[in-house]
Amino acid sequence: MSRTGKIVSWVAGILVLLIVVIIVVIATFDWNRLKPTINQKVSTELNRPFAIRGDLGIDWARNRDEAGWRRWVPWPQIHAEDIMLGNPPDIADVTMVHLQRVDATLSPLSLLHKELFIPWIKLQRPDARLIQTADKKNNWTFTLADSGKDEKSAAPSAWSFRLDNILFDQGQIRYRDAINRADVTVQVNPLGKPVPYTQIAGGNDQQKGAGDFVFGWQAKGTYNNESLSGDGKIGGMLSLRSQNTPFPIQADLRNGSTRVQVTGGLQDPMNLGGLNVRLRFSGDTLANLYGLTGVLLPDTPPYETDGHLIAKFSGEKGAVYRYEKFNGHIGDSDIHGSLIYSQVKPRPTLSGELTSEQLRMADLGPLIGVDSGKGSEKTAQAKARRGEKSNQPADRVLPHDKFETKNWDVMDADVKFSGKRIEHSNSLPLSDLYTHLQLKNGDLLLDPLRFGVAGGNLNSTIRLEGDHSPMRGRVDLHVRKLQLRQLFPECGGDEEQPWPAQWRCQPLPAPVTP
Repeated sequence: MSRTGKIVSWVAGILVLLIVVIIVVIATFDWNRLKPTINQKVSTELNRPFAIRGDLGIDWARNRDEAGWRRWVPWPQIHAEDIMLGNPPDIADVTMVHLQRVDATLSPLSLLHKELFIPWIKLQRPDARLIQTADKKNNWTFTLADSGKDEKSAAPSAWSFRLDNILFDQGQIRYRDAINRADVTVQVNPLGKPVPYTQIAGGNDQQKGAGDFVFGWQAKGTYNNESLSGDGKIGGMLSLRSQNTPFPIQADLRNGSTRVQVTGGLQDPMNLGGLNVRLRFSGDTLANLYGLTGVLLPDTPPYETDGHLIAKFSGEKGAVYRYEKFNGHIGDSDIHGSLIYSQVKPRPTLSGELTSEQLRMADLGPLIGVDSGKGSEKTAQAKARRGEKSNQPADRVLPHDKFETKNWDVMDADVKFSGKRIEHSNSLPLSDLYTHLQLKNGDLLLDPLRFGVAGGNLNSTIRLEGDHSPMRGRVDLHVRKLQLRQLFPECGGDEEQPWPAQWRCQPLPAPVTP
């Protein structure tokens, strides 16, 4: 062998020996020695306690799914036991997240082009506790150690991150919120095998191309001091990080007497692109939805609606929610239409058009403080649970309660309503009803409030100034072609007598003494 050949052989041998030594050192290294350094580094970066309190180690295995020479490259499989992530100092509880064990595999070749690629990660018994205090401090907002740096001057990282799948046996999330008076525990479990979206939603659902359901969940607790329970299903990681495949969601929630059912998909979920779901909800009164949705609605008789909700979370002026082409009923009155809720500044806005083919005037009673119509006792019970009392005397027809205007300034409204057929008692002959309701900065305007009555028509403008205490109001009322015989059918007329002697009414019956 020539001298050059010997040198090459020696160099190659030394390199092989170094590689073998490195592999042996890595394979036999006690990774637990790095735990203090890792714990301190992560705690400093997150500004909250972090600790791996159990065993930390790395095993090596070939990935047989790789092709060619790549399949001979060993992949590190990392495991860590008893992991704890704590809370910031202003949260009394010690632990935010606890994991019994974490297993993950890392692609070593992806590191060559600055990508941290984790094909899968397995979690054993993940337990998360989300907390919000009465002073609006929470533990899910992270203040990183370098958050004070100028973001514009900081160069973007050349590294990218990719996670393909998350596996776990059973997870638990507990949510406690002093502001919303909530204490809810959610259990999450894998379904075992993916469930096609159409199998849950049905073939006629408008959501197309949604991913499969992978996890099921159950919730139990209290929200807004009312009992809360529910269950549902969600998708997996493949659809969660996809910009084209909607992330499937299905939920059936009950909060007090309110029930909400949702089936549909979330577009581009990592960036909160939008929502496209079928939404059905029902309850004793629409006013109870304020605590769940933040949308201010009046007290009504028991209701039920079924429609399509389309939401865009990242609009230029804020999130926009469209509840389109819904059908339902309030009491015995049907209700149809479309509504848009926009989270704009300075106040959110509710707009849209509503129609009713058959409107029972008794169902409008709770809107003005009169206990009447189907299910009025349920509406009264719902008001009582919210701490509101009704003082309506049994012998009064006109509203006796004061108008509650304390929440009128939380949002604006621009809603048109028409009732085509009005069902009423014979003593109050009403026909077509139309009104345009506008609520702005606490002032309520009905312009016009128009309906037919007693063969004629009534056209009015009503303004109520809810930002004054006591409330101030103004009514402009115009009546045309009113037929008094229809308005007072119990009265008779004598055309030979001058007015008002020609008009005689039957006396009211004497009260019955028990």
